[in-house]
Amino acid sequence: MPEDGLVLRSSPEPSITVLTLNRPDRLNALTEALIDALYAALDAADADPDCQVVVLTGAGRGFCAGFDLSSDTAAELSAGDRESPRSRLRGQYRWAGIPARIRSLRPPVVAAVNGAAAGGGLAIALAADLRVCSSSAKFVVANVKLGLSGGEMGIAYLLPRLVGTARAAELMLTGRPLPASDALQWGVVNSISDPALDGALQLAGEVAANPRFGVEQTKELLQLGIDSPSFAAATALENRTQVLASTGSEMADAMASIRERHLG
Repeated sequence: MPEDGLVLRSSPEPSITVLTLNRPDRLNALTEALIDALYAALDAADADPDCQVVVLTGAGRGFCAGFDLSSDTAAELSAGDRESPRSRLRGQYRWAGIPARIRSLRPPVVAAVNGAAAGGGLAIALAADLRVCSSSAKFVVANVKLGLSGGEMGIAYLLPRLVGTARAAELMLTGRPLPASDALQWGVVNSISDPALDGALQLAGEVAANPRFGVEQTKELLQLGIDSPSFAAATALENRTQVLASTGSEMADAMASIRERHLG
């Protein structure tokens, strides 16, 4: 992908791709340029045949502070610009599509939340399959403080599925920050690690150690299962997936390796 500096890409291991939001002076707050760069980086990771897990983090002391209130777009909004509803809605869909793109990514995504995840930054973190945060991290539904809905970029869908409706309502209606310790207790994050990236890379390594096709199918089943209309529908999809996964060489190779280790 073109190197514009807004999203840095590295590979500590061939199977793991680290994407770093790189506006540390603004706590990696979102602008149209950063959104475009993030789409490009996610697309590149998805197309990389070696990438088995993506780790998403932020440069500096923040993960992502949400919409950059100092941007030209924010100035236009505060001035009551005359942009047409159609144009405004098209832009909204572009921004709000980032969490959906993360969820649709072939490899699982681990968010390394190294500081504040607010507004759109919270949505990005929630869209990841796994989350590790630092002890200084906090999670904030920011837009309710700006006179907008606390539901943005999929937060109203994702957050209740992690913490339940009552706790999601508390965060979304008050805009109260959720510190790392509560985020762990509530189930927003899988673990706390200082630095967050170290814990995320360890978790990513555990995922990448498993046969690739089964991991990718498990990610998809987790997303489809949570919204399945019935137990029967969910298990029917699982049954078909198991048969599909068993037809390749990955299962046979994995079973042979396990047998060899156990039988010596």
